[in-house]
Amino acid sequence: MKALRIALIAIVALVILLVAAVGTAMMVIDPNDYKSHIEQAAADNTNLELRLNGDIQWSFIPLGLSVADVQASLEGEEFVALDELVASVDLWSLITMTPAVHTFQLDGFRANLAMAEDGTGNWTRIMPEAEKQEAAAPAETEQTLTDESGSELISFNVQEVRISNAQVNFENRQSGQSFQLSNASLEASDIALGQDFPLELGFSVSLNEPELDVDGTLAMQLNASQNLKQFSMSGLDGDFTLTGTPFNGETVSAGLSGSASADLDAETASVSGLMASLENLEVTSNLNIQGFSAQPDVSGDLKVAEFSPATLLEQLGQPAIETRDEGVLSKAAFETTLATREGMVRLQETRVQLDETEFKGQLGYGLENQAILVDLQGNRFNLDRYLPPKPEDGEDASEDASEQDTGGTASSGEGELLPLKTLRGLNLDIRIGLGELVASNLTLTELLAKVSGSEGRLSLDELSARLYDGGFNMTASLDARTDNPKWQFNKQLSGVQTQPLLVDLAEMDLLSGGMNLNASGTSRGNSINALLENSNGKADFRIEEGAIENVNMTRMACQGISRVHGESLSVEDWGDSTPFNDMSGNFTINSGVLENENLTADLAGLRLEGDGVVNLIESMLDYRVGLRVVGEVHRDNACRVNERIQNVIIPVRCKGGFGDDPAGLCGFDGSRFGDVLESMARQEVDRKKEEAEEKARERVEEEIKERVDEDTRDRIRNLFN
Repeated sequence: MKALRIALIAIVALVILLVAAVGTAMMVIDPNDYKSHIEQAAADNTNLELRLNGDIQWSFIPLGLSVADVQASLEGEEFVALDELVASVDLWSLITMTPAVHTFQLDGFRANLAMAEDGTGNWTRIMPEAEKQEAAAPAETEQTLTDESGSELISFNVQEVRISNAQVNFENRQSGQSFQLSNASLEASDIALGQDFPLELGFSVSLNEPELDVDGTLAMQLNASQNLKQFSMSGLDGDFTLTGTPFNGETVSAGLSGSASADLDAETASVSGLMASLENLEVTSNLNIQGFSAQPDVSGDLKVAEFSPATLLEQLGQPAIETRDEGVLSKAAFETTLATREGMVRLQETRVQLDETEFKGQLGYGLENQAILVDLQGNRFNLDRYLPPKPEDGEDASEDASEQDTGGTASSGEGELLPLKTLRGLNLDIRIGLGELVASNLTLTELLAKVSGSEGRLSLDELSARLYDGGFNMTASLDARTDNPKWQFNKQLSGVQTQPLLVDLAEMDLLSGGMNLNASGTSRGNSINALLENSNGKADFRIEEGAIENVNMTRMACQGISRVHGESLSVEDWGDSTPFNDMSGNFTINSGVLENENLTADLAGLRLEGDGVVNLIESMLDYRVGLRVVGEVHRDNACRVNERIQNVIIPVRCKGGFGDDPAGLCGFDGSRFGDVLESMARQEVDRKKEEAEEKARERVEEEIKERVDEDTRDRIRNLFN
């Protein structure tokens, strides 16, 4: 007991002696006497010019040192500076031989960083060249303090860290951009390994290109294990305000919250309850990461809560997207579960919503081969609602047309259609289905598109849909391995009603009936003009139980027949269409021109026979049609059919542009009717000549017969006599 008392007295005496020694040293030693030595040491060992303009002061409890008004210049320009630095050590930790920082305060820190036009930063010139090379060489030995299990032991305990009024200026002289971090602050207390401690940050950031200002605050609880292998962050709460050119003067609010953790030994990390917000846009996520290699295994979920894109654009100071339907872009959402396995990122159970349209399925992306996987099924989508509004009649239509005519290579058909270099790097496996699609006034149902391809070879394996009581199916391929890509397509239509199709597609009421079509073709090029000029192929079609709308070819035929009779038609109500039982024909496609030589159709008492061309490049058609009279055409007496009219061809010409009025495209071809009359006249002369010859022949035969009969009677009488 006496020994213990003596030991305690000795320890107390030692502590008193140590405190007295420290106090004596502080009173005797003036640190300002060493300012010139410190400045010279900085000059000898670095390229910095250090100036200690303020006083260096001691503090006893806690034991510390403060420095004021420090500047360091590099090549004659201010590099870093600070108004005040205070660092203190817990006195008791010195007594127990376990030094611990009590307080670290930094106020008015400034740094000026610059990147020269050659890409080098001024911070790379702080150390002399020789010392840089030595610093770059690997250290021969590295000693760490470890426990018996081999884990590193670090004693770290700081009562308070405070940084205020910090500023960092960065200038990139290559791009002309500049960055400024100002009013930066950091506060942390009770910092110790193995326990939670609070951290608060504040800052302002300014960019010059584009002009953007960001003010933000962050608060969180941090934790680091004793061996610095496990880390966690909880209670994250961040608020930000953004202003500047991108937002057209509007002030935008953003937020961030959640928690995260990481284990370096197990190579695991997780993010839970992460929420990022930007005005009315809110994104939440939970993620788990296994492995810190180049291809970690990741699983979790990602969700974008329902929001209004139109409202978001307004809040961000962006102009509204003009659409034909002002009610669109009012609702959008996204959610998915994420999984990364064997180098493939998969977004499973994906749901994408835009207004009333909803897609469900999965998406994928290959980290090594950049493979793109899409498998989505949607309900309905009306594309026309999202198109720009149509210009009002007589207001902007002519201006838009003139701009399109002179507006550049793309609008003139010379612009590149596809980015070929990008296509060559794609690896695609896409399947998209849609219950209903409205586009260009066309209504398609049961739409299915399948696309695959790699290394510049793309294939449209299927594009099918039901439309207008029928259906279509199309396949195509694109070889984009060269700058002059090769295209190929095959297309089939079955039972598609042509009248509503043409009306909805081009407002052209020209034909009705069930269309059956087979077409195939090839082309080369990467512009509309090149594809049209290099197009080649063939097609055949058949339209059943239809009519030629807004054109009455029966009336045209009767006009020709009445001229033959030299009479006038008395009927005025001819109707607005020409019904037919069957229309068919074959086309050849050559350099953007469709040529047809065997158009046929069976009309009432008539057979339509025609040939002509459809020029896709000039959007023109020119058809010569003949109406052959094969039976009774009409009840009008002037249109009666007799032996002179039978098999006569009444000429009709259909000529004009795709945008012309269909009712004015076709008409009676009077220039060719003269040839018809001449042909009829020759036929009539030949017929009368044949009749005259026939009558003369009959008279001769009758006279011969009469003479033969009289001579025979005389001989018989003579015989009896």
